[in-house]
Amino acid sequence: MRINPPDAYWKKDVALFFGRRFALLIKMIYPMAIIVPVAASGIPAEYAAAVIGIVAVMAGTFGAGESLTIDLNDGILVRVALTPTSPRRIVFEVLAVNAVLDFVQLLPALVIVYVLHPVSMMWVLAATFAVFATLVTANAIGIFIANFTSSPADVLLYATAILFPLIYISGFFRNRHPEGILAFLRNFVPFAYMNDALKAVFGLAVKAVPVEIFVYPAVICSVLVFAVCMTAPRLLSPRL
Repeated sequence: MRINPPDAYWKKDVALFFGRRFALLIKMIYPMAIIVPVAASGIPAEYAAAVIGIVAVMAGTFGAGESLTIDLNDGILVRVALTPTSPRRIVFEVLAVNAVLDFVQLLPALVIVYVLHPVSMMWVLAATFAVFATLVTANAIGIFIANFTSSPADVLLYATAILFPLIYISGFFRNRHPEGILAFLRNFVPFAYMNDALKAVFGLAVKAVPVEIFVYPAVICSVLVFAVCMTAPRLLSPRL
């Protein structure tokens, strides 16, 4: 696939994603290699949902954080900051484009999951939206981390420290939802809504309804995106 040289920072990620056939093939295959065997197996629904959730969370966070820190070390972000484009717009475009690219990467595997586990169209749409909301959240976390480190290795460390508590609160790999204060905090983590939606897809009864899975993650993600865009001047500023 021929890609014209990017004339905007966000187009760089698109060019890198689609510009190399073999790399694109690997990117599209590896989620399917992990998710499809799990979906086709007979493991409990909560664990199958957790596997998909982990793939989505890790892909979004590590991809955004590492990409930005590499560009920071290469001096690309400093040069981008000199353009007339607003820093907040640059960060918003990076977040949105990377979330969409991550979603494109996961979509074929999700389609196979829906074929193997037929559910109502409302739950299909809710689960798909919840996965996208998770990718937006994960990318926001990755961009936030890039504000505090210029080392791709540190991104992995910081991301792990942030993601593990969120994954625990969300109910991944748990037979019961958290109670008390953890249950209250769970309402503010988009991963939790994705977990509920995927459990429903795999045939497990959940308390959540599709409307909640559309509304609450959308509100939370909007706040997160706004907050991360406010960090843009720091992210694009020169570092010693």
